[in-house]
Parts: sequence; C-alpha cells; structure tokens
Amino acid sequence: MPQVSVIMPCYNASAFLDRAIGSLRDQTFQDWELLAIDDCSTDDTAERLREWSQRDPRVRNLRTACNGGPSVARNIGIGEARGEWLAILDADDAFKPERLAVLTALAEERAADFVFDGLIYYDDQEGKETGQSFQHTGISPVSISELIHAERPGSPLKFGFLKPMMRRAFIMDNALRYSERLRFAEDFDLYARCLLSGARGILDRRGFYVYTTQLGQVSGARSQGTRTRFTPQTRVEIMDSLIADYGETIDSSTMETLLQGRRWQVLYADAHRLGELRRTGQWPAFASLAARHPHALWRFISRSRLFRSSGGGNNSAAGI
Repeated sequence: MPQVSVIMPCYNASAFLDRAIGSLRDQTFQDWELLAIDDCSTDDTAERLREWSQRDPRVRNLRTACNGGPSVARNIGIGEARGEWLAILDADDAFKPERLAVLTALAEERAADFVFDGLIYYDDQEGKETGQSFQHTGISPVSISELIHAERPGSPLKFGFLKPMMRRAFIMDNALRYSERLRFAEDFDLYARCLLSGARGILDRRGFYVYTTQLGQVSGARSQGTRTRFTPQTRVEIMDSLIADYGETIDSSTMETLLQGRRWQVLYADAHRLGELRRTGQWPAFASLAARHPHALWRFISRSRLFRSSGGGNNSAAGI
C-alpha cells in the first residue's frame, strides 16, 4: 500500500494537470498514489487524466456522479484512499519536490495527526512565484486556539488556506469528512472539527505547497483556475455550527475561543456587506449597517483600495 494518498479534485482543469501531476512525479519521496476525481468537467480533463493513468499506474481516476464541488470530490478520494497519510493537491496548484519527504518525516518524528506547511504564492498569468506566506521559519503546534487566532483582523494568513497532510486513521476513526454543503471555507471547517476532536497538529513554516492566488500579485489578473466564490457569511455559519456541535464537550476557554472567532467572522461579513451596499448604491442600508457595526465600517475603509498602501499586492489569503 502507498504511504501517502494524494487527493486532487478536478473541474475543467485540463490546462493545469501537467504542472500539478508533474510536481507529484518529481517528489523525492515516491511512495504515493494520486486519486484524481473529475467533478463532471466539460472540457477534456477526463481524457487528460486517462492519459496520465496510462503513463503512471499510481494515478487513479475517479468521477463524481454530478458536479458537487471540491468537498464531494475530496470525500470520494478519502473513501478510496489506501495510504497512511492524506494530502490534498488542488488541480491548479503544485508541490515542491521535497514536500512529501519532509512532511512524512516530520509527522512521524512529532507523532502528529496533521502537518501544516507554508504556502508559496504563484501567479499563473505570469507563471512565476511571488512570495511566501511566512517570513520566518520554525516548527510549532497548531491547536484550535492557533487556528482561530489566525482568523483575527490583520492576520497575515488564515490557516484555512493551508493544505496539511492528514493521518487517514484519525479521519476515519472520528468519521470526519469535508462538509458537502460548503463550497467555501470547507477546509477551515474540517481542520477545526479535527482539532476539536483531539487531533495533534504541527506547523512547519517553510513553504512547500505552491498556491495559485486568485489574483496575481504581479499580473493583477484573476487566475484561470479559480473556482471559489467568496461568501464571508459562510464563515459565520461555520462558527455557529462548531459552537452547536462541540459546545457541550469543550471547556470554557475553548468555547470563548470559538465565540471570539464568530465575532471576527461577523466583522468580516459585515465589512464585505458594506462593500456590496456601496457598489450597488444602497446608501440608507450602508449607513444603517455602519452605525450598528462601526468596527466593520473601519474594516471596510482600511481594506478599500483607496486606503491601502501601495506595493503589497494581493495574495487572496489574508482575508478581506
């Protein structure tokens, strides 16, 4: 059996498959299988995946019954996986060659269930890497507190954007899966549920996952592979669900952490709503929401293009 099962949802991803699968074949650690799940693509993704499976028997092709989004596809992959570890690879992203070797060794050394690593940002319109998520290296634990704290206003990176390697036995033993009702922030939801269920998480701040940003930092153009629709209210609903599902089993400190996380998500959602109201000229509603939530107004103002300092770019992973 392979040690690592790499799960890759694919929807109209034909243009990106060579780069993604090629980065997997270039790994210094070769004991892997790839479960490529075609989510009912309308381009030639299925044909390209068949070609890859003929070239490399480690590439296993699966297909959803109907287009269901990344959570459905990933859950199919989890159900079919045979490896000790699960690694998610989005079809428009890539791995650095040493990623699987480093993460598997670190996971065993630290007896971890989840191993997070940093992101390397990639502008697909320019075909170049544009920066990293963490400026400093180091290894540290990741608990539910760290996960939620990364959601705070001004945080340079929300950990829900990371793609940790996960111990399959922990996922299976705790009957945890991606929520199939979510097409946004489904990663964060799963990570939170795993950590609340007792998963041992660690973070290596070095960047090994090459993440295609929604908006290129150099080109300023939207990525051709981006499918995500930004719906910040979804994050509020996720926090409500976590509080309801785990409220009776967690201690008071963890509950306060979840409540604080919910307050931050309300802030983000209201700031985003202010932007929508401004764009559509709904000024009475804008004034009413601003009066009720002045912190959201300040967040909206400080994140508006007019008020941003120049030179920072947009990695799309820092939140609104």
